[in-house]
Amino acid sequence: MAGRRILYGLALTGSLIFYGAYQEWFSWILLLTLLMFPWVSLFLSLGAMIRIKLEPSAAPQIPVGSKENIQLKAYSKDPQPPLKSKICITKPITGEKWILKPGESLPTDHCGGLSAQLYKPRVFDYLGLFRFRVRKTSSRIFLVWPESLNMEVPPDLTQYLARSWRPKPGGGYAENHEIRQYHPGDNLNQIHWKLSAKVGDLMLREPMEPERGLMPLTMDLCGTPGELDIKFGRLLWLSSWLLEHSISFEVRALTGNGIESWSVTDEWSLQKCIEALFCTPYAKEGSILDRSFIAVWQHHIGGEPDEK
Repeated sequence: MAGRRILYGLALTGSLIFYGAYQEWFSWILLLTLLMFPWVSLFLSLGAMIRIKLEPSAAPQIPVGSKENIQLKAYSKDPQPPLKSKICITKPITGEKWILKPGESLPTDHCGGLSAQLYKPRVFDYLGLFRFRVRKTSSRIFLVWPESLNMEVPPDLTQYLARSWRPKPGGGYAENHEIRQYHPGDNLNQIHWKLSAKVGDLMLREPMEPERGLMPLTMDLCGTPGELDIKFGRLLWLSSWLLEHSISFEVRALTGNGIESWSVTDEWSLQKCIEALFCTPYAKEGSILDRSFIAVWQHHIGGEPDEK
């Protein structure tokens, strides 16, 4: 907004010169008007300047390698005054930082979370002569999503077969059922009427679900950005493969905060798991393989290109 101030200064200087050379009522009115302009503008702008709220804006989920520009989004019921702000982008995994201007491209070369915060946000009056710091701001998290990488997995699912079966909480659809006698409070929709008529007592078809042991996918949140791309790509593919086969599992990762784990039972919990990993600092030393887990099946996801 320096250009507007320079322009106003030139206009005011010209008005002073004009008033000195031509001391009539018109020159006085012109000078007085120019002197009052900034204060009238400030008075009309003050409400909008106080109430305005700013935040960085972009697509919440961005495919790795695609172009996405960061923007500045303003919330105001009043006519929007001029704004100026830079945006500080931080990658929680690696700690890298970028200072971007609105309209510049986000760093999407590698997957991970991007935390965006406003850097020195300023709001101006409608003439652009006065400026104040914006107090109402918010930060955003943008996710650079990995590309799913196909990898070899054991095709035999016999090792995933249930050790035992348990009643499914809440009932609902299930491939396996257990026949038992009806107890008060049971769901009437699960009564096996034909069998009940034969035995002369109310019998229930109770849905059962498999009870499996611990099945962790493990990984170390460390390595180069390229290695992390490979790890997250393999994690995404293998997790989706297990869910397609109705297999619940845990993701356990060594991070800068220690070993963290997430239970994955569906696509929603998988996305939340990856989002959490994207916003976690990477581990500086050690490996999760140094820890032992009692599990029926475990797979460690590495970042080597030739790993199967």
